[in-house]
Amino acid sequence: MARAALGALDAWPMHHFYHQLSRSSESPACVLLTTGAMNPPHRGHAQLLHQARERLEEAGYQVWAAWMSPSHDGYVGPKAKSKRTLHLSSKLRLHLAQLMVFEDPFVAVGHWEASVKGRWPDFPEVAEELQRTLKQLVDEQLEAVPALVKLLGESGWPRVFYACGTDHAERCGLYDGFGRFREQIGVVVVPRESELPEPERIPEVFVARPAPGEICSFSSTKIRESFHVAGIDEHAYLCNAICEAAADVMLRPSREQWLEFQSDFEKLRLSEPSCAP
Repeated sequence: MARAALGALDAWPMHHFYHQLSRSSESPACVLLTTGAMNPPHRGHAQLLHQARERLEEAGYQVWAAWMSPSHDGYVGPKAKSKRTLHLSSKLRLHLAQLMVFEDPFVAVGHWEASVKGRWPDFPEVAEELQRTLKQLVDEQLEAVPALVKLLGESGWPRVFYACGTDHAERCGLYDGFGRFREQIGVVVVPRESELPEPERIPEVFVARPAPGEICSFSSTKIRESFHVAGIDEHAYLCNAICEAAADVMLRPSREQWLEFQSDFEKLRLSEPSCAP
């Protein structure tokens, strides 16, 4: 399959998917996807998927897995430049996201979007690619697990639901469905606590409850700004907003990490760590 040349299992890690496959029930199966700059990723990005999962389970779905998909440098770089803000490379954004969800039993990090060569794919293409990868995987499993036929319904594979915030849903018309893919791909809109989302009005689109508490206040913009604010404990802030391992990489990198993400650390004005004596 030409489109999966990157390696489907590398581009879309399937460990959570396979785990749920072995525990499947009679409910229709689906998965979740969210995309975005994630410049850098933070706990709110993963929690958005958990909020979306809760709404879909209320609607009668079993949600097998979810992926965060940090956007391509070809999209994030020009966007950051236009806003005169820091652009972290996709390599570093993917690494931070993986550290953040390492112990999450539901969310994994998709690499396909950030790894496409020569162009940046928009979010509908990313969702379509995930759907295509799942279809190929399920086709390979049907003979071994005949009960899958009942779980997957008419489509023959788990339905992808695209999860996003209210701004993205409004800007892209997602309250009315996922464009020309609306029959195959659904939408879950996850608002912040201060926002008033549009009501659910078609079967393919759901509106979840906001994430509770502090987690809904995290933003990539605030994290980028924290690098230039004197008098705050950046490490403690990043531990809370992302995770401790990511905070260590961002602020206390080893020499090997500094060399691996050198261009990013130079933007952050972090000096190369000295070699151990």
